[in-house]
Amino acid sequence: MKYLCIVYAGSGPNTLSATEQTAIKDGCIEQDHALFQAGKLVLASPLQGPEAAVSLHYRNGVASRTDGPYAETKEWIAGFMVIEAADIEEALAIASEGPLEGLVDLEIRPLLDEQHSRTGMDRSIFFERGRK
Repeated sequence: MKYLCIVYAGSGPNTLSATEQTAIKDGCIEQDHALFQAGKLVLASPLQGPEAAVSLHYRNGVASRTDGPYAETKEWIAGFMVIEAADIEEALAIASEGPLEGLVDLEIRPLLDEQHSRTGMDRSIFFERGRK
């Protein structure tokens, strides 16, 4: 089963030195490669900070755009991983270990497996594409 792990930054210490930041980045890249090789990681990426975000909101059928996140919180989504795991416990174990431990908050959710009501088509083709 596949799980989305959303990485939230802003709640941990923000006093890391440049050397510490580089070590964490390098550790995350190494961990991503190891998990991918082990068949436990489908996709992972950090995201640019909230200052690069554009939010799109719909009110009464009209779209409006605002720069930056539309949230009144200090936490922001810093990255994500799509994990392959047997169950939620394994997904939690995979997500919680590594260089980000204790620095960020994580939300882990199973991906919803849906099928089209008439054709039976589903989204599994998108996951299979990366394995070929």
